[in-house]
Amino acid sequence: MQTATKPQIAKIHVLLNNLDIADQKAEMVYNVSNGRTESSKELTIDEARILITFLAEYDPREKLKGLIFSLAYKAGIIYGDTPDDKKMNAAKLIQFIKERGSVKKNLNSMNYSELVKVHRQFEAILKSNQKSSDNKLADKAVKSLMNELNLQTL
Repeated sequence: MQTATKPQIAKIHVLLNNLDIADQKAEMVYNVSNGRTESSKELTIDEARILITFLAEYDPREKLKGLIFSLAYKAGIIYGDTPDDKKMNAAKLIQFIKERGSVKKNLNSMNYSELVKVHRQFEAILKSNQKSSDNKLADKAVKSLMNELNLQTL
């Protein structure tokens, strides 16, 4: 039985504090471990994953971070799905936001209103990328049609 990793334990504590329910940690750990322990350090990797997922569902910041990552994938800012890709993508996205974000700081340090601004920015990036892609497809279609009709473009 592999115990929870240090990053998992840290994430549990951050989520509990963000949700202002740190005082309920022992009870939540007890429940997720089926009464085996009250210590987050003694959770298995899978139990920690379940607790993190459960807590993240109630933290609106976590949902926004997930949406920002999803938009970044769709916009082509980050890509790949291996564990190494995910680590690289997290670092790449944090760097991108620090340099070009509407809020220039680490994603994990942002409050809710800052995350909303970044989320809106990424929605705009994706919309712009889609519009650019649509324009390129339209130009290609027009050129193809003009070639078929033996018309010259100016």
